[in-house]
Amino acid sequence: MNVTIAITLALLLACGDSTGPSGSDLSPSTLSVSFTGHTGKAGPDAASDLSASALGRNSTGTKSSCIITASWTICSDQGFHSYVLYRSETNDISSDPSSAKILGEFTQVNTSIYVDTDITWDTEYFYVLKNTDSGGNGVWSNEVSITTPEIEAPAPSVLSEVDVSWYYVDLSWTKCPNPNFDSYRLYRSLTPNIEDDSTLAELICDLSWSLDTAYTDTTVLSSSTYYYALLTANTEDISSWSNEITSSTMTYIPYNVTETLDVGSNPWGICSLPSGEYVYVTNRGDDNVSVIRTSDNSVSATVNVGDIPYGICSLPSGEYVYVTNCGSDNVSVIRTSSNSVVATIIAGDRPVGICSLPSGEYVYVTNRDDDNVSVIRTSDNSVVTTVDVGTTPYRICSLPSGNYVYVTNWNSNNVSVIRTSDNSVVKTIDMFTHPIGICTLPSGDFVYVSNYSNDVVAVIRTSDNSLVKTVNVGNGPWGLCSHPSGECVFVANSTDDTVSLIRTSDNKVIRTRNVGGNPSSICSLPSGKAAYIVNYNDGTVSVMQ
Repeated sequence: MNVTIAITLALLLACGDSTGPSGSDLSPSTLSVSFTGHTGKAGPDAASDLSASALGRNSTGTKSSCIITASWTICSDQGFHSYVLYRSETNDISSDPSSAKILGEFTQVNTSIYVDTDITWDTEYFYVLKNTDSGGNGVWSNEVSITTPEIEAPAPSVLSEVDVSWYYVDLSWTKCPNPNFDSYRLYRSLTPNIEDDSTLAELICDLSWSLDTAYTDTTVLSSSTYYYALLTANTEDISSWSNEITSSTMTYIPYNVTETLDVGSNPWGICSLPSGEYVYVTNRGDDNVSVIRTSDNSVSATVNVGDIPYGICSLPSGEYVYVTNCGSDNVSVIRTSSNSVVATIIAGDRPVGICSLPSGEYVYVTNRDDDNVSVIRTSDNSVVTTVDVGTTPYRICSLPSGNYVYVTNWNSNNVSVIRTSDNSVVKTIDMFTHPIGICTLPSGDFVYVSNYSNDVVAVIRTSDNSLVKTVNVGNGPWGLCSHPSGECVFVANSTDDTVSLIRTSDNKVIRTRNVGGNPSSICSLPSGKAAYIVNYNDGTVSVMQ
């Protein structure tokens, strides 16, 4: 009697489970499993839409190619009801089925296969199949185990910004050295931390050749900040994120010549009113000034001035424009409301360059053949002092603070720095051969000087008046000006009839544009939407937008 009870309990323990009584008359199936991953990418082979969903990937690009396929022999017994497939990461599932996951219950007798994709790499799994009858009684198959391959993540690439402008960002990254490389996926976002939540990012390119290690993003907007990160994936779609970089595009800079305007003979100097409504151009051959209305780029007035007008500048108020007359050794003052000359001021010998202080209280004039600078008080248009500088001073500019004025000296190959509080020369900076054009950035941190005979632009750091950079430009650089954003400097190359655009963040020439014959001077509208270039030989002004 005791032996019978012991045998019964042993059978119950061996066959019992949570799904019902055992003791079925069904025949057990024979189970087998195999690794069937590495089957290639899900989704279309070539997607024109580079969204993650179109590529059949989740937000991190995973293709779920880690796959195990289970198959079993069919149960042909009359009492068959269903196959129940179990999976666990520990063995001996039949002794404790509640510890395992039920992958599915299949009631079709001919069902004999299951594809398991909810698994991970480098993991051992155990599978067992239970055949059940309508009463819930079941019989277990053999238990089988399998370990998914150990797959290493690919070496992460190092992403870097190569170049940036207002309409593109050039990116590059290090090559993936892994032999099972599959793809580079470049993501862009308006918010940082792409790796943490790439659903907010846009997949902008997907490259399947390991030597493709560069991409130019031309879908950016000007004056915008973008975040980029690169996901490198292998053929099993194990992936690694690169570093994240930040790229800020430039303000839009005009760089295409859209119009050419006829002005007078041998135009030379140019300036814009602070409002940007009008641009004034000196015509050396006609002894007059052309007034260009910028709304329609028409010459709306012509103002007669002195002999051989050269330089020109506007007061910050926009009420008056001052013109140096090189042939008559004086300065004409034009009232802009009527475009009439209201004063003529005697200057030194051969006045050429001119600039106003930001306060508008004084105008500084370079006297080429006197080697000095005249200081004009604008309240009464009188010369209050002269400042000795280098040999053959040409062009001149004031820092935005108004504390210093910088003068290019053509024949002594240097730049004089005048302190405006006492009109004394506090520094002389050596240049290259024949420095001529000069301008400051709106920040006042740097001054740019064109050196005509060396085809370079020198960059002066104003904090210590040291030469920190030279930039190769076109032939015979002459006039130059800064874009109002300070992100770019325009350089008129008089010998090769071009304009170079220097990006100030890295002092690199990013564009060169053909203009008219012998460009001499250039100015930007205060809005930054257009630049005007004087072409001396052609009697024209090029409009760059």
